[in-house]
Amino acid sequence: MERIGEYLVRRLVGEGGMGKVYEAEERLSKRRVALKVLRPELARSEDGRRLFLNEMTILAHLDHPNIVRSLACTETDGQLVMALEFLEGHTLRELLTQRGRLDWAEALSIANQVASALAVAHRQEPPIIHRDLKPENIMVLPSGKVKVMDFGIAKVLEALSRTTTQSVGTLQYMSPEQIDAVGVDARSDLYCLGLILYEMLAGAPPFESASPRELLNMQCTAQPPELPEDARRGLPRGIERLLYELLEKSPDDRPGSALDVLHDIEPFAPADGVPVSASRSSAGGSAPGSDPASDADARKSQPSSSDRRSAASRESAPRSPRADSPRGDSPARRAAERELPNNDTIALVERATEQRQISTPLALAVVVVLSLVAGGVTYLIKSQRASQPSVAPSAAIPAGSPLRGATPAGDPGR
Repeated sequence: MERIGEYLVRRLVGEGGMGKVYEAEERLSKRRVALKVLRPELARSEDGRRLFLNEMTILAHLDHPNIVRSLACTETDGQLVMALEFLEGHTLRELLTQRGRLDWAEALSIANQVASALAVAHRQEPPIIHRDLKPENIMVLPSGKVKVMDFGIAKVLEALSRTTTQSVGTLQYMSPEQIDAVGVDARSDLYCLGLILYEMLAGAPPFESASPRELLNMQCTAQPPELPEDARRGLPRGIERLLYELLEKSPDDRPGSALDVLHDIEPFAPADGVPVSASRSSAGGSAPGSDPASDADARKSQPSSSDRRSAASRESAPRSPRADSPRGDSPARRAAERELPNNDTIALVERATEQRQISTPLALAVVVVLSLVAGGVTYLIKSQRASQPSVAPSAAIPAGSPLRGATPAGDPGR
């Protein structure tokens, strides 16, 4: 059995541009681990090795239920090695390959757990930016729990690649600022989260091209297409709007933090943090959800209840677009314009005062009934007059008669 440092290698699990991953066993504790060995050429730089050890030490202290735990990092025989917790499950990429696209509630549960992991990593000092968030780096366990892998690795590879030809990042999941090399912060990870959420809902990424040059140009300039109709069916408008806000080209137009994303998702999640699948809600079932410990950690990281209520109100009213935003008619704005919140008082008043349309047959029936009623009333009046006895008219009094203008006896006068 091959041995790497203190670990006994059992089998090769996978291999990529960064290196190889083995299932291994710690020699003394017999603990099962995932052993990640970086490619030898990436470890030739002294600065790169030092950066790797520094970054992995930071990750070893990053403890969160939705982040793969780093157990140890070392340099063995010129190789940079990480020992990670071993996970049974499938990557999100494998899940999407098998199923095409996910039910919106399941996709929302995965996005919620990824956002929880990002929120914890981003609030570290200094913030830990993933830089290479993609379905291949998201592990979905049989319970529905999500684990994000490879935090900080892209930063190490970027430093190491300065003396190699190793490509850093994945073009399909790179933010515009990564492509333009203008500085990356937490909002870059949120853009990648938007790409992943879109793919989970639609079954395909928003931007695809066989040409790397065209793909990069689309990531930087093209508006994301609207979701297919079957993907939009039943999807809450607030989630559709959040999706397109995550995919804004300018970082300033995206949600400000992963906590903001969690707040926008919160109105659509039940109290236990597991969104209920629209297809199973009538039967009382639920989609695979987040781990209770993960939800507790996310709640600890969120502001007070008043802040959460403010965040929930943001969901009811579309965010005002930035005045300097280059996007005029974006899918996010169209999604917001389609929404009419139930608690919009002005809209309810306008609805109540709208002119009601009466159908032609109903109008004719009303006219006929009113005519019959009017005819009946007229007939009754004429009949009553005809039944009364006639009275003879008084004799005319000559104009010159002395009686003309006299006051009758007993009449005190007018």
